Amino acid sequence: MSLTLREALQNLTVPDLKDLMLHVPQAQTGTRKDELVEHIAHAMLGSQLKVIWSQLDAMQSAAVAEAVHHPLGEYSSQRFSAKYQNVPAFEVAGSKTHRYSSGKKSALALFIHFALKERCYFVPADLRARLLEFVAPPPPVGLESSETPQEGEGQFERSTEREALQEVVVMLRTIEQERIVVSDKTALPASSTLQLLGAKLVGGDFYPVVEKKDKWDQTIGPIKAFAWPMLLQAGALAVRSGTRLTLSPAGLKALSAPPADVLRALWRKWLKTTLLDEFSRVDAIKGQGGAGRVMSAVAPRRAAIEQALRSCPVGRWVTLDDFSRFMRASDLQFVVAHDPWKLYLCERQYGSLGYDGSHGWNILQDRYIWAVLLEYAATLGMIDVACLDPADACDDFRSMWGADEMRFLSRYDGLCSFRLNALGAYVLGLRELQAGCTAQQCGHFGHAQTCGFGGSRHPQRARCTVARPVGRTGGRGLLAAGPAKVPGGHRERA
Repeated sequence: MSLTLREALQNLTVPDLKDLMLHVPQAQTGTRKDELVEHIAHAMLGSQLKVIWSQLDAMQSAAVAEAVHHPLGEYSSQRFSAKYQNVPAFEVAGSKTHRYSSGKKSALALFIHFALKERCYFVPADLRARLLEFVAPPPPVGLESSETPQEGEGQFERSTEREALQEVVVMLRTIEQERIVVSDKTALPASSTLQLLGAKLVGGDFYPVVEKKDKWDQTIGPIKAFAWPMLLQAGALAVRSGTRLTLSPAGLKALSAPPADVLRALWRKWLKTTLLDEFSRVDAIKGQGGAGRVMSAVAPRRAAIEQALRSCPVGRWVTLDDFSRFMRASDLQFVVAHDPWKLYLCERQYGSLGYDGSHGWNILQDRYIWAVLLEYAATLGMIDVACLDPADACDDFRSMWGADEMRFLSRYDGLCSFRLNALGAYVLGLRELQAGCTAQQCGHFGHAQTCGFGGSRHPQRARCTVARPVGRTGGRGLLAAGPAKVPGGHRERA
């Protein structure tokens, strides 16, 4: 942001400038706008800057530090609240001013200004240069993790490494037999295919598949069984011949390749595919296929999630709340829908997601993150997961119009926490196989006993891992929906 302090002050009204003059030591009285601007600029760019800086409290100082050391000198209320779980005061508590339902500007407003054209908060360039001389960089963003997932009744854990290494071969063999049927228009697997693949999954799908009693019933449905045909098509290992999948030349080679290498290639291909928008699987939200550009491009969304996954500690559990908050605090933000007004629950007008509180990060971005993690990262064996029944996990959508009869907003609402495992670290390129050992020779991966990932060279053979109830907690505290409150009634750009 190239605006200077004087240019930023010129955008304020005289009453606003008078509010700011109250925080300038030995301020001269004045009534004309040019005089007020010059008095404030002289103090902020001169010897009084550190005196004014000392008036800021801890949160206000942190806000200035975040903006000053941001590459563009910008302040984001969403990024700040995600990192500090608090907001700085841009107004003096209990004060009244000329503006309707707002207070007098605090000293923080001398440092951070709003650019109307760019729709963002920033520190003016000349003031930022002065502040960089003595304002220390803010602490780095941290991602909390634990040895075990949070406890809660009804939660189960699922270790996915060994399952994925076996299942990718099973799926390739099933396609070799030309038994997988997909739509010739959408490439989505047929219901008969979902049943067939569900029976071939090691340990079954993440949730039991329950048949609908009537068309209004809300069921979880297949997750892994749905993901595998999509992954193999996106990875160019399977191609459509009419309505059936057959192995491509690359698919035939994959049959004799190390399974871990096949999984790594599938993930890399999935990051760029346009075969499917994972958010379309949140089928309670209608209007995604409407006219015009409703949904955003999927590749930038996946790239942000992958970058956040690379920051996760291997072998430690991370809650979905902490992961989501980390993404926002680290500027790994993305847009799901260009126009939320075109999305809706049940009824297009009353149930539109364009209303305040209906298109916040927790409704759109969080649901997309959960879909990618559970349906694709976990299916590929990259993360172990701890889940609840989705009907028992989230209630942040209950106040939305049309949600009264819904058990859950998405089939992924039950995902509570995950653990990046050794196979996931390999797929992401964070670790490599040890010399003289391949995943094909090893046969399976383990958390601490994985041959090729720093563990024992003679791993113990383990039974197939299946979902097991362990009495762990669900009920995670969701972050507030909608944009964070910002000063002066301005709305920041998305």
